[in-house]
Amino acid sequence: MENKFDLPTIIAAVVVAGYAAIMLEYVAHEDLGFSTTQIRHVAMIAAVLAGIWVAMDMLRSNPDEVE
Repeated sequence: MENKFDLPTIIAAVVVAGYAAIMLEYVAHEDLGFSTTQIRHVAMIAAVLAGIWVAMDMLRSNPDEVE
């Protein structure tokens, strides 16, 4: 079985992730009462942690054995 992403799958994933981020921001701001600055700080921390996780996963694996 070939593990390959095509362009429509990537576009759909980005659109769904963006929509989910907008909805989470709305709930955090309107319903939970967080300020825009608080939301921005948490989003930046989450993005950095996700980036570190992806980078560690890529650096840990052998380039010849990447799936």
